[in-house]
Amino acid sequence: MNSQNAIELADRVSRRRARGTAAATAVFLAIQVVVPPVFRTEGIAYSGPRSYMWAVNAAALLMLLLPVGGYIFGRQVRALVNDDVSRHNSRTAAAAGFWVAMAISLGMYAFPAGRMLSAAEALYYVVTPTVGVALLGFAWLESRALRDG
Repeated sequence: MNSQNAIELADRVSRRRARGTAAATAVFLAIQVVVPPVFRTEGIAYSGPRSYMWAVNAAALLMLLLPVGGYIFGRQVRALVNDDVSRHNSRTAAAAGFWVAMAISLGMYAFPAGRMLSAAEALYYVVTPTVGVALLGFAWLESRALRDG
């Protein structure tokens, strides 16, 4: 693959990654609003594949922050897609997600309503907005970088 083709392909992959990350995160958050998980105290609620789908989906979305974009297109494209700007955007988005998680966790600890939640509910209320902020932040930073340069 010549360098011009690699550059054009990396540009397309980067633009698709920014739009795809935003779209996947929006769908994830919309599903959580429309069909949130059911939390029950008896063990029957946690059996079956449906009870694990939220966690699997959140973990898969968080993998979008890893620097593996363009992996199937070869070393040149991968290096161009995961450049210094993209890695910086990923770290910035992860830091924003961290601070959202800390704020929510401390709020749950400080307010009495948070103490009445089960561990699964508390994790859900921490992880869901954290994933949303981190990935939407990453998509916004990537689209802004692509628009500027």
